[in-house]
Amino acid sequence: MKIVIAQRVAAVVACVGMVAQPALATTPVAVPAIADIALAEGGLFTGKVVNAQGAPLTTSAVSLQQAGNEVASTVTDEQGVFAVQGLRGGLYQVVSEGGVVSYRLWAPNTAPPAANQSALIVTGDEIVNGQYCGPAGCPPASCPPGGRGAGVLGWMREHPILVAAGIATAIAVPLALADDDDPASP
Repeated sequence: MKIVIAQRVAAVVACVGMVAQPALATTPVAVPAIADIALAEGGLFTGKVVNAQGAPLTTSAVSLQQAGNEVASTVTDEQGVFAVQGLRGGLYQVVSEGGVVSYRLWAPNTAPPAANQSALIVTGDEIVNGQYCGPAGCPPASCPPGGRGAGVLGWMREHPILVAAGIATAIAVPLALADDDDPASP
């Protein structure tokens, strides 16, 4: 009787482990925040483009797009500053060397109090504090989540059904062997 109860408990634990795994494996996707920028009089939008170390990017091309269409383009000056005149409020994408940043531009005197007066676009190589893994990947024990390797725990996260099957087997085999004893009386 004890063995039957132990087998049922083991089966329930294995099933719960298999069901809970997909929920634990999902990682939330970070949605980049859209910054609010207050346009100056005449629809003037200003910003500065810098690299990851904070140095201004001079003569860097900057394009403003709305709904996939280019609205305006300009080039940064010696201090990395750009300016575009004649814009209306709305959602814009600012495309520069380092990628795309979205901004919600507000018409003059309509922006919320928390809105910035100009944009700061940081481009170029990211600053990474920690271990550099190189082109071949990280050593398995030190790899970040989602990277190459990720060690034994990473393999277990990627193969939840095999892990559950291994656990169920590790529980069931000893129980079956313990139940296989010959009776004490003839």
